Amino acid sequence: MLSILIPTYNYNCLSLVEELHQQGQKLGISVEIIVADDNSKEENKQENRKMNLLPKCRYIELDQNIGIARIRNFLADQAHYPYILFLDSDTMPVTKDFLARYIEAGKSADVVCGGLKIRRKKPDKKHTLRYYYGIKTEEKNSDERKKNPYGQFVSSSFLINRQIFQQIRFNENFTQYGHEDTFFGKQLQTLNISLLHINNPIYHEGIDTNDEFLEKTHKSLENSLRHKDILIKHVRILNLYLKLKKTGLHFLLQAGFHISNNLMLKNLTGEHPNLKIFALYKLGYLSIIDKKQHKF
Repeated sequence: MLSILIPTYNYNCLSLVEELHQQGQKLGISVEIIVADDNSKEENKQENRKMNLLPKCRYIELDQNIGIARIRNFLADQAHYPYILFLDSDTMPVTKDFLARYIEAGKSADVVCGGLKIRRKKPDKKHTLRYYYGIKTEEKNSDERKKNPYGQFVSSSFLINRQIFQQIRFNENFTQYGHEDTFFGKQLQTLNISLLHINNPIYHEGIDTNDEFLEKTHKSLENSLRHKDILIKHVRILNLYLKLKKTGLHFLLQAGFHISNNLMLKNLTGEHPNLKIFALYKLGYLSIIDKKQHKF
């Protein structure tokens, strides 16, 4: 028996729910789908409400935005079945046996991650950074992810035993976007909970614009610095920055960022963003926000 849990915010995920509902009917087990809306705009809710017409599907509208960690915990509390599958709302299963693959793999481990794919369609100029970053850094087959299984945990698509989840839950101190799943993976490792990576990917459909992705990157970097004591050794760019800070080289990063910020942004929002420049940009941004937050 399976509970599929989908947090959403300002995104029409009706087609995702319809696909999952069709696959669930073929499994021969009880399947429920619960979507929690984190106080989206009214125009985004209208289509999503149609999923309430599907058997065993619920669309819950929250009257205030509670954030990604709390809404995942809220969804788990609504679930009735012993296995829960978390999916981001801007995704779509690659295969027609997506649910069946997860169910089968769930017999071998407490947690299962299926992976991510980006549809190969040349992006327009406004969506280049997220598109190429996804292809180069997030698309990894199961063999690649197994080399660092807990470090490769992502919350966009994973199956977990409900009792195990309720022992851990997402840390609600992560009120801002970024790295709540990194810390969740760290908890899984600390508790020695079995984690299996398989090739059962989802398409990431909601490709952010360059400006949106940069804004999310800023929030993620800020969150990594805010929670650096518990994320240490688990966020590569943060670890690199802290090592540079110990040597005093972060002052050079700050100076370099002020000088080259506009040039880097021109590249990152252009047709051919350079991901090495993106890494430098993130280091520089960390140095700037670190300077502003004296407590760090």
